[in-house]
Amino acid sequence: MFKCSIYLFWSDEDQGYIATIEEFPGLSAFGEIPEEAAKEARIAAEGFIKVMAEDGDPIPEPKTIRKVA
Repeated sequence: MFKCSIYLFWSDEDQGYIATIEEFPGLSAFGEIPEEAAKEARIAAEGFIKVMAEDGDPIPEPKTIRKVA
């Protein structure tokens, strides 16, 4: 199951949405609507994970929200 957070923002320059995933620096994806950008980011992340696994690199753990007492 994919557990990483996808950050979305509007790009005036690109006239569309950009999606990034903090756990994968350098990963960004474009979409004309937010859902498309998020879908493309997830596909890209899955590609990153596949290559990292093939290269024997550690797969980043998803960032989580922790409760503060």
